[in-house]
Amino acid sequence: MMAERRHVLRRLWTRRRDLPILIEATFGLGNARLALKLQPFRHVARRLTRPAASSAVAAPDLVARRVRWAILAAARRVPWQTVCFDQGIAAQRMLARRGIVADLVYGVRRSEHELDAHVWVRLANGWIVVGGEQAPLFQPIALFRPGLEDAVVPSSS
Repeated sequence: MMAERRHVLRRLWTRRRDLPILIEATFGLGNARLALKLQPFRHVARRLTRPAASSAVAAPDLVARRVRWAILAAARRVPWQTVCFDQGIAAQRMLARRGIVADLVYGVRRSEHELDAHVWVRLANGWIVVGGEQAPLFQPIALFRPGLEDAVVPSSS
């Protein structure tokens, strides 16, 4: 037990520079889950199109990769189940705070007798931050981009 605790503390110490972004991701996932559970979707959607910060980012791909790592690491560790929508909202907001505009794409597909939905976050260059593993299986029906008034119905993914 004591050796296991030392191992955890050693890992935390070596990754201490990652703790702030990991904490931000954890709170982002929690806020997204609560928003989706407690608020009408039109209120959640309005926040998805809130303009991004205006600061220029030197290495947006590197920042997006760190956000991806933080979201996926936090999603594995939180005591509740996170779904693609939680992860997408949290990732999009984290990127927006860093001045990176990313689209939250909502897609659907027909399974046997029902409609399945999926959300992914995509940068302008097409790189998918979160949700990319399943994205090709879904047809995009709405796109939420910071700075736009309303969701856009994409013509293609």
